[in-house]
Amino acid sequence: MPPSDAPSVSYLDSAELVPLFTDQLRRCKVNESEHVLIHCDSGSNPHYVAAFTAAGAALGADCYQIVHPRGPERSIIDAWKRADLVIDISSHAHVYGELMRDALRSGTRILRMAVTEEVIRRLVPTQELRERVEAGQQIMQDGKEMRITSPAGTDLTFYKEGRDALGIYSVADVPGRWDIWPAGMVNCAPQEDRGGGVLVLSPGDMMLAIRQYVHTPVHIEVEDGAITAIHGGMEAEVLKAWFAKFDDPNAYRIAHIGWGCEKRADWMKPGQDNECMYANMQIAFGANLGIYTQAQTRSRAHIDFPCLNNSYWVDDIQIQENGEFLIDELRYKGDREPVGVGAEEFPR
Repeated sequence: MPPSDAPSVSYLDSAELVPLFTDQLRRCKVNESEHVLIHCDSGSNPHYVAAFTAAGAALGADCYQIVHPRGPERSIIDAWKRADLVIDISSHAHVYGELMRDALRSGTRILRMAVTEEVIRRLVPTQELRERVEAGQQIMQDGKEMRITSPAGTDLTFYKEGRDALGIYSVADVPGRWDIWPAGMVNCAPQEDRGGGVLVLSPGDMMLAIRQYVHTPVHIEVEDGAITAIHGGMEAEVLKAWFAKFDDPNAYRIAHIGWGCEKRADWMKPGQDNECMYANMQIAFGANLGIYTQAQTRSRAHIDFPCLNNSYWVDDIQIQENGEFLIDELRYKGDREPVGVGAEEFPR
C-alpha cells in the first residue's frame, strides 16, 4: 500500500484542488495581466502542477511551468526574475541563495508550497492570522535586541539592529514578497557575528532537518553568533554528526529566530506545522541569504529548531512567558480549537 500522503493517480484529485488553488491565487493578487511560473522537479506533486495551471488560467493569467532538477540555479534565474509570481513546489526548496535574493530584488512575488493536501486544506490563510502576524512583525521590526529563556535553561541574546523583521502569513501579494503556504510566523535574521548564550532543546522540541523530536535534553553553546559546543545524549550525537557532514563553519552560524502564530497547527505532524505552531520559539542555524533582506550567510546547511515553552523579549517588551503570548494583539481570538496537540502535551 502507498503511504497516505503519496500523490493519487486519479486526475480527479487535480480537479478537486482547482477551487482551493484559485482562491489562493486571488489572495496573491493574480490577474489576467500577470505571468505565473510554476517551478517544479521530478519530486513535485503532479496534482499541484495541474491544479495551479488550471487555477491560473481561470483567472486569465499566463501560466507556465519549468521542470528543473537539483543543480545550478543559473539556468532559471532569468525566468524567475521575469515572472510576476513564482509558485515553488519543487521537492528541493529554493529559499536560500542568490536565486531567491535576486528574484525578490527584481520584484517577483514568490509562494513556496510543498506539503500534503491535508495540511494546506487545514491551514488555509485567514485575515485573523495575517493581522496577528503583522502586529508581531511591527514589534520585532522596531526592536534592536532579542532575548529568549526557558525553564530548561535556555538563555540567548541576539541583535537585530539594521535587520528587517519578516512576517509570514501564507500569501505573496506584494512585489518582492516571499511567503510559504501554510505558515504563520514572525522572524528575522539577526546579526550573524554577535550574540549567543545557551540553547537547551527539551523533550518534545523538534530538530526539523532530521525530523526527530528530542527525548533527552540537548545543550547547545553559542558564541559570537555561532555554535561552539553541543552536549547531551543520543540526539546531541546525531546533531553533531549532522553538522559535521557539511564541513562548513557557516553551518553553525545563527540564521534566523522568531515565533509561530498558527493556532490550528498540529505539533505532532513534523514539518511546517512545527515551524508555525502557535507561540513556539523557532531558531535556525546555517544559510540565511535569500528571503532575509540583509542576511549574509551562504551554506548548504540549514536546520530549524521549533521549541515549546519559551519566554521571549524584544528589547524591554516581553512577547511570551513560557509559551504563552502576553500581548493582546498577538493572541488568538477565534473560537476554533487548535488541531492536535501543543505545549500542554509536553510538560517540563
